[in-house]
Amino acid sequence: MKSLLFYLPSVGSHSQITAGMSGTNPANYQNMLWQLTHQARAADEMGYWGVSFTEHHFHIEGFEVSNNPVMLGLYVAMQTRNIRVGQMANVLPFHNPIRLAEDLAMLDHMTRGRTFVGIARGFQKRWAEIMGQVYGVGGTLSDSTENDRRNRRLFEEHWDILKKAWTNETFTHEGEQWTIPPKDLEFPYDAVRRFGRGQDETGRITEVGIAPKPFQKPYPPVFQPFSFSEDTFRFCAREGIVPIVMHTNDDVVDRLLDLYAEEAEAAGRGALTKGQSVGVMRDVLVSRDADQAHYWARRGGGFIFENWFGPMGFTEALRRTGETGPIGADYDTLFERGLEWVGTPDDINRRIEKLVARHSPEYLLQCQYSGLIPHEMQMRSLELWATEIAPNWL
Repeated sequence: MKSLLFYLPSVGSHSQITAGMSGTNPANYQNMLWQLTHQARAADEMGYWGVSFTEHHFHIEGFEVSNNPVMLGLYVAMQTRNIRVGQMANVLPFHNPIRLAEDLAMLDHMTRGRTFVGIARGFQKRWAEIMGQVYGVGGTLSDSTENDRRNRRLFEEHWDILKKAWTNETFTHEGEQWTIPPKDLEFPYDAVRRFGRGQDETGRITEVGIAPKPFQKPYPPVFQPFSFSEDTFRFCAREGIVPIVMHTNDDVVDRLLDLYAEEAEAAGRGALTKGQSVGVMRDVLVSRDADQAHYWARRGGGFIFENWFGPMGFTEALRRTGETGPIGADYDTLFERGLEWVGTPDDINRRIEKLVARHSPEYLLQCQYSGLIPHEMQMRSLELWATEIAPNWL
């Protein structure tokens, strides 16, 4: 099982965030970068598979100050040697897909193939409604509204353009949002015909291509977090994308993993073993002192979930089979239902044993809450994972 770190990242300590506007404080942001540098270097030396960053905007509160995961990935890659860097994820409907294809290909070259790519549909309406207005679409919680349907159509069209740009010297595209190139685009310069391609005899552009193409062929590994939607798992299975499950109910996870394997085989990817090409997400904090770990996890992932993700509806990821009614977003509920993997190395090994026995995911995505959790605590957690947990499950 591959260990993959996920940073939101938080900007500011618990007291700084609760005081308000922590994300706008330059000193807090510099402290986040300092901690991230040392934690990423340590993870690199300890053999972690990868490190990843989210994409969100306008987070003046300090919860997820990660507006450009590609740049954060490059920042980390320039200070490490082996660990892979990626995004969880680029919110695809709100990006210019050609520019994103170029940026990711550049990152892949600059890291010499240490890049992986994440794509997502977007759920936080505060920024999605603003950033997506040029495409006439906003964030979605998979609620089957017209906005949700348009978001999915745009997501899939942008994914199609990414693939075309990465895998063809030149390409065309005709879709709901994009016509590439637009009709009757004149660019009558002889250099195009002499040294490139995609121009007809009258000087009109008939195809375009990006440069460079990705370093990895045909393109870097692609992930899609964080979902428990059957439509998403079917899409990922067909496209060879690794979905990251955000659910704690074993029955739900079983159904999604089985569906993924069935759809992948139907799409011609061959017979996959259970859990192959699939990841599971958990909040992880390891300590020799379980009480200490719980104290800080309550102020880390517990604090963010109760005040941020829970009110946005992510308590659905905790729902048990047949359960109705509201679900708490408090830390005790998160821990009891298995989202929080917090405790001693022995505690965490027992959690993994159950996960592997039933689901055997290829990836475990571990949420990290630097800033909210002291740097020394985070560093020790990384070390304990690498020395006393990971060797048992590689």
